[in-house]
Amino acid sequence: MKKVIIITGPTAIGKTKLSIELAKRLNTELINGDAYQIYKGLNILTAKPSTDELSMVKHHLMDVLEPGTDFTICQYQKMVRELIEKMELPIIVGGSGLYIDSVIYDYRFLEEDNSYEESDLSNEELHQILTDLDPQNALKIHPNNRKRLLRAIHLAKTQNKDERSLNKNHYYQPLIICLTLDRDILYERINQRVALMINEGMIEEVKENLGLENTQQGKAIGYIDTIKYLNNEITIDELIEKMSKDTRHYAKRQLTWYRNHQDCVNLNVDLDNFDNTINEALKLIEDFLKECAI
Repeated sequence: MKKVIIITGPTAIGKTKLSIELAKRLNTELINGDAYQIYKGLNILTAKPSTDELSMVKHHLMDVLEPGTDFTICQYQKMVRELIEKMELPIIVGGSGLYIDSVIYDYRFLEEDNSYEESDLSNEELHQILTDLDPQNALKIHPNNRKRLLRAIHLAKTQNKDERSLNKNHYYQPLIICLTLDRDILYERINQRVALMINEGMIEEVKENLGLENTQQGKAIGYIDTIKYLNNEITIDELIEKMSKDTRHYAKRQLTWYRNHQDCVNLNVDLDNFDNTINEALKLIEDFLKECAI
C-alpha cells in the first residue's frame, strides 16, 4: 500500500512553514489539501503560501482553477490520487479534513445527488461536510441539529453534485501529523493573521474579485463580510472582529475533527525553536517509513 504523509491542523498553526521544510529535506513535493487555495485569486484572504514560499518547493493543485469554477470533492480525490501514484513520497498539506479524508480513505462517489437523510454518517461528520462546503454557514448551525445540517448541505452542494459513501478502510497507508498548540496562543495567532491580511491588502483583493458570492470560492471566511465593508454596511473594526471570531470558530471545529481521527499523530508546535518541530516531524516520518519497510 502506498505511503502518504499528511501535514494538517487548524488554520494559522504553521502547516505551510513545516511542510516546505519537510519537502526540502526529504527532496519531495507538496500537494495542496486546502479547499480554497486550489482557486486562482484571493491569495491573501485564503492565506496561500507567499511567492517566495511557492518557489522553494513544487506545490501541486495550487492556483489551478479559475475563480468561480465548479469543483467537486470527487474531482479532487481523482486528481490527488493521480499525483500520488507519480510521487515517491507524497506530502499533502492543508486543513480541509473532508478533502484529505476522500483521498486516504476508500471513499466512493456516486453520480446521482442522493440525500444524506438515510446515511449512517454521524452528525459530526455531516457538520464537517458542511464546514468544508460552506464554513460561514457551518458556524451558524449546531452539529446536533441534523435537520438543518442536511438542508444546508443540500443547498451548499448546488455546485457539487457528487456524494460519498462512508468507508473507513484506508486507500493509502498514511502518516497523519496533526499540529497542535495551546488554544489561547492559537487564537492570538489567528487574530494577528487577520490584522496582517488587512494590512497586506485583503480588502483591495476582494474588491478586484467581486461576484463570487454564490460560488464555492466565495464561501471563504471573510469574503462576504469584506463586501459588506465595501458597501458601508459594517466598519473596519467590525470586519476584523467578525473575521477573527469566525476563523477562531473554524479552527475549533478543525481541532474537533482531528481529535476524532484515531490515526492522527499530534505534534505540538514549538514557536520558540521551530527547528525542534521540524526535527520531531522528520523523526515521525523516519519511523513511519521504517515500519512500513518491515
